[in-house]
Amino acid sequence: MLETANAWTLQHLPRLNTGILFQGAHYRTLIEAVRTQALPLLYAEPEAYSPRQAAQATVLLGMWGSACVRHAVEQRHTPAFDTTPVFDQLAIQGRPFRTYLGQVADRTGQGHPDRDTYVSYFHWNPPTIKVDFAGQHWHVPGVFADGQVRTHTGDPREVELLLFVKRAEAVELAANDLLEPLLTTEMPTQDTIERMTCAAGLLRVVHQLFADFTRAPAERRMSPEFFTDTWRQFTNHWEAGDFPPSGAADVEFIARDLIMGVDVPDYLSYIRRLFPALLPAGQQRLTRLIGATSLPNVVLARTGLDAQVLRDADRDKLAAVAAQHPQLAACYLLLAEHVRIATAHLNFARRFVFDLRRTRDDAGTPDTIVMSSRIGSTGIRESFMNELKNARRHHPLTAFERLPRNVLHTIVRAPEPRSPDDVVRTAR
Repeated sequence: MLETANAWTLQHLPRLNTGILFQGAHYRTLIEAVRTQALPLLYAEPEAYSPRQAAQATVLLGMWGSACVRHAVEQRHTPAFDTTPVFDQLAIQGRPFRTYLGQVADRTGQGHPDRDTYVSYFHWNPPTIKVDFAGQHWHVPGVFADGQVRTHTGDPREVELLLFVKRAEAVELAANDLLEPLLTTEMPTQDTIERMTCAAGLLRVVHQLFADFTRAPAERRMSPEFFTDTWRQFTNHWEAGDFPPSGAADVEFIARDLIMGVDVPDYLSYIRRLFPALLPAGQQRLTRLIGATSLPNVVLARTGLDAQVLRDADRDKLAAVAAQHPQLAACYLLLAEHVRIATAHLNFARRFVFDLRRTRDDAGTPDTIVMSSRIGSTGIRESFMNELKNARRHHPLTAFERLPRNVLHTIVRAPEPRSPDDVVRTAR
């Protein structure tokens, strides 16, 4: 049954969505299709699903629900703050839609809520991603075995976005797995350096993934208009105050922020506000890292040096310190890659959301109805993103900015850069 429901989602959901968006169809055409064609393909009893099947059904139900909400709100048949009337039309075997979805999500064993999330849409939906670097291997599994990506639009640009996000996070996961043990375990200096240089190499791959995404062939290249007006409106609120999958719920990015250290007090409050959008495993990981000493401070402490000594040193002294304590050079190069990715994240948000909104505000164009483009869906504003970017640049090892990068790379014997195609691949 789920195979048929999956096929329906791959084939018919995009056609119905685009019919409403671009051909003037009424939102009820989707409601009726989901109610009469898709929902009967599900098991009557949530207990019938295996954990893997439950994860698949959670993906499908989440996408169906968000599509119905988007069109009902956009056509002004229900307010964005109260989508109950939409779900009232989607009962499953006598159960309310969200009750059924919640029971199915419980069967996953992952603590997933009764709505679509960043995890179900960006992680479980696309195929498994494998990462190979410096003889080590990681993989981030999908829950379907068909090698396909379920989309709202059928547009190659949506496919490209989902694969880009999952690939980047898989590489970030690999980097974090190398780095987190350094916070609590004192390893031989060479092992510490190798972990940090490998993690920096992985972050360079992430940065290249950002660059490649913005330079994709025309038919797969995301435009701000498509991102804001077409795609992002499907990743919407189901009730006031919840966290849709369009929000910045990238656990690996946040975890690396905590590993590297960000001296912005409000950031910890922001992270905790995100917890309802994360699965328990992600919440536990971030909770563990929130109280940890940052990696730059750990490395400094193990060398017996003080950050003020570095700030006061001239270039010759800094070069001597780097040569004597190459783990500091490796940590600085890692921090530099972290800053590059954080800047790429901010530039991404500006390019695809905030800059377009400014242009439209200047022209007097109303805001998008379902998901506002004046603020991130998790409540983060551009000004706060910029504050975080600046904070990431001001770390205990900032003094090493005064040395040429090639000098530091030589000291730590950094591995040669790798292309994303050599590191990341998609598998079933």
